[in-house]
Amino acid sequence: MQTDSVEFDRFVHLIYGAAEDASRWRDFYEAIRLITGSESVHMLALDRRAQTLSYSDGANLPVHGELAYIQHYRFIDPRMPLILGASTQKWIHCHEHLDDEFVANDPFHQEFLLPYDRRYMSACKLVDGGDATVIFSTLRTTAQGPMPAESVAFLDRLLPHLARAARMGLRNFIHSTQALVGQMLVSRLRQPVILMSPGGDVMHANEAANQLLASTDLISIVNGKVQFAGRQGEPLIRRCSEIEAFLKADDPRAETCRGRFESAQLTDGNSSTLYAFFTVLPPQDVMGSFGLRPVVMLLFYHPESAPVIDSSLLYAVFGLTPAESRVASLLAEGLSLKEIAVEQGTKHDTVRKQLRSIFQKTSTNRQPELVRLLLHLPRDLVQA
Repeated sequence: MQTDSVEFDRFVHLIYGAAEDASRWRDFYEAIRLITGSESVHMLALDRRAQTLSYSDGANLPVHGELAYIQHYRFIDPRMPLILGASTQKWIHCHEHLDDEFVANDPFHQEFLLPYDRRYMSACKLVDGGDATVIFSTLRTTAQGPMPAESVAFLDRLLPHLARAARMGLRNFIHSTQALVGQMLVSRLRQPVILMSPGGDVMHANEAANQLLASTDLISIVNGKVQFAGRQGEPLIRRCSEIEAFLKADDPRAETCRGRFESAQLTDGNSSTLYAFFTVLPPQDVMGSFGLRPVVMLLFYHPESAPVIDSSLLYAVFGLTPAESRVASLLAEGLSLKEIAVEQGTKHDTVRKQLRSIFQKTSTNRQPELVRLLLHLPRDLVQA
């Protein structure tokens, strides 16, 4: 292992290059993997405010393994309490705390680590503050054994620089700040929208989605995860995880999914049907507006959750009378003029006259144009 001053300076340069440009972290991860002879290098971050895993990247991480860790195995990782309980910049070598007997009986190792041949980990906290905890680790196979002392010593020399770079670029490891912009935008939408991880962990639900959850048993949120009645949503979750795997692996199939909504139909077996439309948003495509991981945007249409047109809003903006507001609202719900007349207990000609008045007051000429206007009104109106 070459660890002279020239090589050390090269790594310091890589570190601060990554601090300036987050896309260059991968160059550093791969260089560390090679010089230490490790099988993988992993950097992850926990957003302390959002209480979520906000960043996960590295070198030679099995794509499906990383996804499985993010979605499930991180919750049973016995190494994590050791790392979180240690001092900042103090190395934790897993074999010093978790012996072979423990590993032989631990589901995390038996079901996850060993099948991917990642037996030995050396890790430390780079940053541990109110916003985020950033953890750096190397992973080695059973045959490679624990990290050699000379590799640990080399990493020790780099640690102050690595920790400083992580603090300088802390915004790159925090989920909640980046996601705030996207959540504010989604909250303004009239259509029910849920933002979630590809594994189903809910990040945000707007007001319309909360109303939907209260009106149907076809979908719910249980322990922070989206749940579909009768396990009907399992193909949807599997598809989202598959798309995320394509994105993380730079698989050409990701391009066919980019910016495209797919659909699913949920039913209770009777007359109630819920339509779900979903797309996976890569962070680079939305300028990090929803965080650093791919985010699933779920949009719903449910007859019982269609947006209600506020009659006071129609009066304040257009001066519609209560009767005209009622006609406009029923049109937005999809009723014909004859059906509205029956619903209102009035004559068809009366509804036609009211519609002409609505056209005039809203500066529209046709029913589709009027309905588009009504469905794009803001949810709340604050009058100056």
